[in-house]
Amino acid sequence: MKGVSKKAVSLAILFLLVPVLVACGPKKIDVSMTSYAIAPSADTMKAGDVTFHVTNNASDQVHEFVVVQTDLAADQLPLDANGDVSEDGITVVDEVEDVEQGASQDLSVNLTAGHYVLMCNLPGHFKQGMHVDFTVQ
Repeated sequence: MKGVSKKAVSLAILFLLVPVLVACGPKKIDVSMTSYAIAPSADTMKAGDVTFHVTNNASDQVHEFVVVQTDLAADQLPLDANGDVSEDGITVVDEVEDVEQGASQDLSVNLTAGHYVLMCNLPGHFKQGMHVDFTVQ
């Protein structure tokens, strides 16, 4: 490669590799929690590392963010006598507890293909609608 500097070749290779490296890295899902609603920026993703960036946009309540792997739809999870999810009967992947009003926290997990439920399981929150189905392909 006469007339082409090593620096130019190195920059060209780097330019071509950056998109590949970014695509292979962890994925980020923004999750907004309000009073009795949970809204991820996507409801489907590819298997692998994912970081949920969880923000509590409620003005008056603390929330938690729980990732559950299950074959059941969100509204079919086993409930206790109070209408909260019985976490003994499900597979909790991981969770972020006590996200204060106006605060954000990250939760990084490795998810395999399957069905998941994203929810807040503080007393009364699940039965008020703080749950959503999530699919990993």
